[in-house]
Amino acid sequence: MGRKIIPTFIAMLFACVSLFGQGNQTYVTVSGKVLDAKTKAPVDYASVSLAGTPVSNVTNNDGVFSLKVPVSFGPESKITITHLGYAALIVKLSDFEGSGQAVPKRLEMTPVALQLDAARIKAMNARDLIEAAYSRVRYNYPQQRMGMTAFYRELIRKGNTKYLSLNEAVIDINKAPYKMNLSDRAGIYKGRGSVNYGAGDSLLVNYQGGVIGSLNVDQVQNPFAGVFFQEIDEYYVFTMGESRIMDDRVFYVVDFQQKPDIEKPYFRGSVFIDSETFAIGRVEMNMNVEGNPLATTIFIRKQPKHGKVEVESAGYVINYKQIGDLWYYDYAKIDIRIASRRRFSLFKTSYSIVSELAVTNRSESEKEINSDNRIRFSDQLSKRVNDFTDKDFWEDYNIIEPDQSVEVIIKKIVRQLQKREK
Repeated sequence: MGRKIIPTFIAMLFACVSLFGQGNQTYVTVSGKVLDAKTKAPVDYASVSLAGTPVSNVTNNDGVFSLKVPVSFGPESKITITHLGYAALIVKLSDFEGSGQAVPKRLEMTPVALQLDAARIKAMNARDLIEAAYSRVRYNYPQQRMGMTAFYRELIRKGNTKYLSLNEAVIDINKAPYKMNLSDRAGIYKGRGSVNYGAGDSLLVNYQGGVIGSLNVDQVQNPFAGVFFQEIDEYYVFTMGESRIMDDRVFYVVDFQQKPDIEKPYFRGSVFIDSETFAIGRVEMNMNVEGNPLATTIFIRKQPKHGKVEVESAGYVINYKQIGDLWYYDYAKIDIRIASRRRFSLFKTSYSIVSELAVTNRSESEKEINSDNRIRFSDQLSKRVNDFTDKDFWEDYNIIEPDQSVEVIIKKIVRQLQKREK
């Protein structure tokens, strides 16, 4: 295998600045949309941060972000934008002068050609890398149970516009150590939700096990992609992908696909392995549900009487964050698309179920999770959040905003979260 170079395409960032007052404080709001210059597709999960501060955000599914920066930081303050496969882009606030909604400022992120030794890359074996990554779990991840606080959001949408169910919650988590067969525990601290099913909705879609499912997809704690680690060679084929760079760190990429002779749907995807520590920093995968009738029995508990529901896609993203010498579970997203077709009908109705869990705080002491607030896999969050409603907790963030990124929402309630942790 020769030296690998990341494809030479460029992502374009269209950004604008606006000023507005909030009490006695004035902010500069930087908003933008990150696009792939070659395909014009949105670039999601690009990290955007105010250098040297905790002010940060990521682009959402549409490649959109906004960052609210107090003007006290001044025009020389720097905003850093990073994404896998690109050199970090550093832009001063003053560089946005004169831009706006009508004439957005255009910025370019430059792809990075990996400067890795050709012989070293050639020697890399995908299966050996997976083995190395999991053999170092005891060195790279916490070996004691720890407490976490997380923000969780769950959305069910019909078609492209109608939200049928919106639920948000602050979750307490007791994360099991990465060294034995133990389960995570979770409980609701605060929650709220709304349901918007109407007379014209012939199908009632509920989502079971969302919070626990987000923890169970931790591919470091529960390896690997639906099978025991000792059995991975029976189910999967591993190949080397294009190495990537994120936050100035090189990640080896191992692509995997289930073997073609296996009928049951398993997964395809990529594992991002840090080249220095051999820690798994990210996993992206999809279940092979497309065109497989067995997928319906996995996801759908009950078919409607006068129609049929099929699973069209099921995608998963799990991200880990390095803090000091260790890596921690940090974020999980589950995106399931289903389609319903009434008997004898030529048309189908599409539904999407999206859940996101983002960790906001970690501590060495466990959280108090009693039987009243504990969440189990059999639970439907939509039927439980109203028991934990507290309008005073949400304060100015008094409505659920489904189009806002989770990171933006966390910033809106950060004061409440900080008060609770004191």
